[in-house]
Amino acid sequence: MSELFGDFGDLDRLIVDLGQAGPKVEALTRAVVAKTGHDTVAFGQELAPVDTGNLKSTIGVDIIDDGSGFEAGPTAEYGADVEYGTKAHVIRPRNKKALFWPGAEHPVAQVNHPGTAPQPYMRPAFEKATADLDDIVAQVGIKALEP
Repeated sequence: MSELFGDFGDLDRLIVDLGQAGPKVEALTRAVVAKTGHDTVAFGQELAPVDTGNLKSTIGVDIIDDGSGFEAGPTAEYGADVEYGTKAHVIRPRNKKALFWPGAEHPVAQVNHPGTAPQPYMRPAFEKATADLDDIVAQVGIKALEP
């Protein structure tokens, strides 16, 4: 039969290599996901606007248990407001009858806030962390097939 179709040795070896590649691919993929998550955090901390430093200090990453993905971002409650900006809104006191702050002329019942412009830091951080992902995935494939 080999006279008719040629030598199947290379194809047989490829089939064996692909069968053995699964665990390697999983391990390499977990490493890539973790590195990408940590890079996203590092870039996010570089790009985050700093007033008190609280926003920057709360940026972290949670890797999904099976290593297939991650969630990165700040735990500061205003993190999304900085990233996406806010619309104009009214600020009212929560626990008092009036608002007052240092420098204000007198207490007021409410403040008409004009909103804030977006200052993206996590989206650009993720884009920077994943910029070379196509090349990295190709490298994972090559490494997975190495003996």
